[in-house]
Amino acid sequence: MAQEKEHILFDDIRNGNEEAFNKAFDLYYSRLCFFADKILHDFDLSRSIAQQVFVDLWIKREKLRIDSLESYLYQSVRNAALDVLKHKKAELKYLSSLENEESGQITDLIEEAELADRINKAIQKLPEKCREIFVLCRFEELKYAEIADRLNISVKTVEMQIGIALKKLRKELSDYQMIQLFTFTFPKKLQVRYRVN
Repeated sequence: MAQEKEHILFDDIRNGNEEAFNKAFDLYYSRLCFFADKILHDFDLSRSIAQQVFVDLWIKREKLRIDSLESYLYQSVRNAALDVLKHKKAELKYLSSLENEESGQITDLIEEAELADRINKAIQKLPEKCREIFVLCRFEELKYAEIADRLNISVKTVEMQIGIALKKLRKELSDYQMIQLFTFTFPKKLQVRYRVN
């Protein structure tokens, strides 16, 4: 979002505009969840942190003086995630290395979070049957024959639907030239979200 639009959006939030707040939530929430998960490796906890950051934003809106809403949200989530790690003795070593990371490495985490969000949304756009087969293959790690048996369809149909899914995803994510859909990993909790019974 352009900086000028961010200023307008935050000014509206500061003035108590709930519609502006909801717009910011819709725009950034899922990205912030993925970002926090890159640090915590706990998607439920990451969602809680992202939600709390938005609660704090609303409560403190009149007192906040920020240049960039996006930067404020990412920094708030990062700080909250690091605070959680400070209370986990087993992860103190990781915390020390994370705090010393260069800004470029933090940028990489943000980009990975946004990519995960893009893939998540792209999968949701797949036709229902195509999405079901893709999820069984990529997230449940079923073999083509197992999927065919579960859904009472042919292996050839499974192959065709996987091909369609990958083609649509590559098109949807065409600006990510080097993306490897076969190896990209989602948080385990997110994968449960797509589980097909």
